[in-house]
Amino acid sequence: MNLVFDMILWAGVLLLLMGYLRGYRKHTFRMLGFILLGVFWITMAPYYLSIGDYFNLGLVIGGLPLFIYFAYHEHLSKKWDEDPEVMIFLSGSVSIGTFIYFGVQRIPILAGGLIKIVAEKTAWLTDLLGYGFYTGSIEFGSNPLWYRTSAEFIRVPIEGSNIYIILACTGLQAIAAAVALIWCTKADKDRKVKSLLIVAPVIYLANLIRNVLVIYLTVEGITSFDVAHNQIAKTLSVVVLIILMMIVFEMMPELHENIMKLLTLHKREPRSGKDDKIS
Repeated sequence: MNLVFDMILWAGVLLLLMGYLRGYRKHTFRMLGFILLGVFWITMAPYYLSIGDYFNLGLVIGGLPLFIYFAYHEHLSKKWDEDPEVMIFLSGSVSIGTFIYFGVQRIPILAGGLIKIVAEKTAWLTDLLGYGFYTGSIEFGSNPLWYRTSAEFIRVPIEGSNIYIILACTGLQAIAAAVALIWCTKADKDRKVKSLLIVAPVIYLANLIRNVLVIYLTVEGITSFDVAHNQIAKTLSVVVLIILMMIVFEMMPELHENIMKLLTLHKREPRSGKDDKIS
């Protein structure tokens, strides 16, 4: 891992979070936070290129212009002396979601513990299908327990299947995003909690089922691991997430409104009665 890249990551998260939580220079903090996180994502491009993950490669390459676009809208907010709800939602959800995911991903003992739990549940489910798989020990590679120093996968083997469970198999990314998006939406606390109690367990269970499906398709020789994991399993995951989004939108229309406003930011204009002077 590159220490400079990590400094960019955490500085971006901290600045964006400060801009979300505090009123003092909030737009400046958010602008800097978005720009730094955009720079961080583009630094991930060589890694995804090296492992042939072209889907995530496209996402991180697109991250820089997208986050600069968000920073530009914070500049407009400062210029027009306004703070629309959609920008508060955006800064909060990005900073909190990023903090949750990388807070676990960058600390091997946390990441390894989560992977071990998911691996054990996955092995237990495969046993219900008649397999005798079991989990091996957590493999940290060259990483110390308290902070990542290597891009090596932290993983747990499903013994007998030649398949490993890694952090991407836990659903952490989707859960972190869901928690951040739901919690930063301007809605009453009860509906937020109810939404999270539906979304988080379903994502966790769906990932366990996805892991079992990949193991089954691979071990039985029905298809290759790449097809099972990168095409079939990912497609099913997207379908589950779309269904969950529809359920949450029904429970929290405010979230749907925020998403739609994000998609129409390019049409944004200053509120009537505002001048264009810098505040």
